[in-house]
Amino acid sequence: MSLTAAAPHEATADLTVEVHGLRNVKGEVQLCVTQRREFLKCDEDPAARTAEMATSDVAPVTFKALPAGTYAVLVLHDENANGKMDKMLGIPKEGFGFSGNPKIRMGPPKAHHVRFELEPGQVEQRVKMKYLL
Repeated sequence: MSLTAAAPHEATADLTVEVHGLRNVKGEVQLCVTQRREFLKCDEDPAARTAEMATSDVAPVTFKALPAGTYAVLVLHDENANGKMDKMLGIPKEGFGFSGNPKIRMGPPKAHHVRFELEPGQVEQRVKMKYLL
């Protein structure tokens, strides 16, 4: 009689992100979920999960079967749909948001303000958009 060990089952979670507070329905909304500590470079993370949708279709987005761990969510309201954050004198002209909804002071938030633990199961993050100009 031969016994084989079952492969260890990696704990996963479904992360649902709700975006609130868009100032208009121009362009598109881009979401990025990353485990990198350098969360602002989410687009450079090959393991990041992304989604994009027209602002008229904004609805909760679910990222399925993410490994449990520490994550950050970034959201961009790309009003002119050019695929990047437009700035004026270094200040974002388009809306943005982060998991944890940190207060925005001078510069971007620190990693510990936007990172959260993703536990196995269903998890929700509500991201409120911020506009500086």
